Amino acid sequence: MSQFTPKKLILFGLAAILLIAIPLTVYLVQKQQETKSQAAPATTLSFQPSSATAAVGQDVTFDIMINPNTNFVSFVHLVISYDPTKLTKSGDGLAINTNSFPGFDPSKSPTPTFDSTGGKITVDLAVGSNPSAFIQKNNTKVGTLTLKAIASTEDTTTPITFGSETQVLTGQGDQFNTNVLSSTTPASVTITEAGTLTPTPTPTLTPSPTQTPQASPTPTPTSTLTPAPTPTTAPGGGGPVNQSPNCTALSLDRAASGTAPYSITFTASGTDSDGTINKAAFSFGDGAVQDVTTGGGIGTSTVSAQISHTYNNAGAFQATATLTDNSGGVSSAANCTQAITVAAASQPTPTVAAPTPTMAPSGPSDIIIGIGAFGIILSIIGGFLLFIL
Repeated sequence: MSQFTPKKLILFGLAAILLIAIPLTVYLVQKQQETKSQAAPATTLSFQPSSATAAVGQDVTFDIMINPNTNFVSFVHLVISYDPTKLTKSGDGLAINTNSFPGFDPSKSPTPTFDSTGGKITVDLAVGSNPSAFIQKNNTKVGTLTLKAIASTEDTTTPITFGSETQVLTGQGDQFNTNVLSSTTPASVTITEAGTLTPTPTPTLTPSPTQTPQASPTPTPTSTLTPAPTPTTAPGGGGPVNQSPNCTALSLDRAASGTAPYSITFTASGTDSDGTINKAAFSFGDGAVQDVTTGGGIGTSTVSAQISHTYNNAGAFQATATLTDNSGGVSSAANCTQAITVAAASQPTPTVAAPTPTMAPSGPSDIIIGIGAFGIILSIIGGFLLFIL
């Protein structure tokens, strides 16, 4: 008599199905968790360059860049804010990169809305209905912003920022239409009075007191040694002493404390009484050092240099800034110091746990529930048959 009775064959068959169903269920659960982790907010928006200088009446141009990092971007609700008393729309104002954002109807380009009194630009951008068109590559250009300078910023800068209403949505799996915008980086503009760019070289001529030779008529009264030669040669042994620049303030665009990763924009302000400032050096206290050699008034006697930095680790940091003039003089950092406190990121854990609604979306979760329920039923039937056999 054969050892394999029909009942035993059924039991072995059920066991084989269970051996297939359980690993398959585990695999699908892992794939679903992997998809959800990819939809965690990681996208950034920024302006390039981060700062610019223009005279009243001139245009300033910035490229708007998006870095999806691990996200799949399908839609952007873009809001740009600026000071309408300093800047205004020039030409088209905002030219959209339709190669990346053709919209749902390629025959109709996205049209920005301009609020000239409130200083706000709004536009909705879509990649279309084709999933292969999702934005996945970093440094993708969203568009080009062009504004005209209408008033001087005097000794400071005017910011251009992404409004708090800005959203970046993902078209990815169960996380469809989730806002994945992680952070934004603003830009700044230094606006000088029209024509102030030409007089700037003239101050360098005034410090050279070439008129001291006119003291030559005084040699006749025998007091030649007292008037002119003594003041000029004594201080520096051959010329006027260079006065180091003065760094007056190091300001922040937000609070000095936050949670890692914490991005801050620093602005170093200062003047040079007898020359021009060629460089602003920033030390962020976490080992990173960066120089600014263009924009923010660099090359003139008054600067307001701006730079952004992200603190990725928790700790207490001392950020400083120094200015270097055209004669090599370096300012003191006494007035340009900020204490930055960064707390450890305690929220990533809840974010991963937040995808609790795994049962709500229609996707791999339906398959998982079905296979899991089928496996439970087979287990009960198998156990019953094993008992009666």
